[in-house]
Amino acid sequence: MASCARCGTFLCGDCTEVMDEAAHCADCVARLRLHGKPSRRVQGLIGLGIAGILSFPLMCGLPPVFSLVVAALGLWLPTRELDRIRRGEGPLRGMRQAKVARWLAGTNLLMVLLWLGVFLYSWYSGTVD
Repeated sequence: MASCARCGTFLCGDCTEVMDEAAHCADCVARLRLHGKPSRRVQGLIGLGIAGILSFPLMCGLPPVFSLVVAALGLWLPTRELDRIRRGEGPLRGMRQAKVARWLAGTNLLMVLLWLGVFLYSWYSGTVD
């Protein structure tokens, strides 16, 4: 026997629902799905995505490793968060933020690929030793 992490109602095995790794009653799960806070991981990835885009011009021709790492994390973690939301394990408010984080990651990846294209073009044309 457990109790709801939000309201304290006693729960049986049949009515226990798990959300955010805690046991909740059905009413609290519905409330959390509509009004719960988005994932902090996704909010952090939005910040990292913006930092990756802003730091790209500051690299001065160096390999954009930071942007590549941000792109990899930003494509993987928000996709997991969207899957979690679709399964009913996360708040609906996090869906938009997860999509923004993926978009920022895609932008970072595009910038890395453009940098790689310019680098390879200049290397093959003989302008880089």
